[in-house]
Amino acid sequence: MGDTKYLLLRIWFLVVLTLSLGAVVIRLIWELTMTTSLPSLWVVLLVILTIVGIYALSLYLLVSPSLKKLKSRLVGVWIIAIFTVGLLGTLWHYIRFVPSPEAWAPLSVAIATMLTLAALGGYILVIWVIWALWKGKLG
Repeated sequence: MGDTKYLLLRIWFLVVLTLSLGAVVIRLIWELTMTTSLPSLWVVLLVILTIVGIYALSLYLLVSPSLKKLKSRLVGVWIIAIFTVGLLGTLWHYIRFVPSPEAWAPLSVAIATMLTLAALGGYILVIWVIWALWKGKLG
């Protein structure tokens, strides 16, 4: 009974997740075909890797959800890897964007800075939470 609990709800969530993330990945692949700049390709590829990692982790957790699985080292390392790739993409984009002519508007630089700081802060928070879980200091 445990595996079939909320099965319809989990399937519904997976369908919605598949459609939304699939659309984003297709749009990013389309971007790859239109972009000739190698540094821009790296940013798009890192974003695609992050999205695919999130999707794969969601599938893993939704197929047979359990609190034990959620607290496992495998899931912790997986989450850290996803956030690391996402942070690398954010930093790469920031380093390339801010000095470029595309960043002529001060608001663009402010938005890019805020997103980069949020990504860095989120990364540190995720590392701390996972470390605390592994050390037994949380739940």
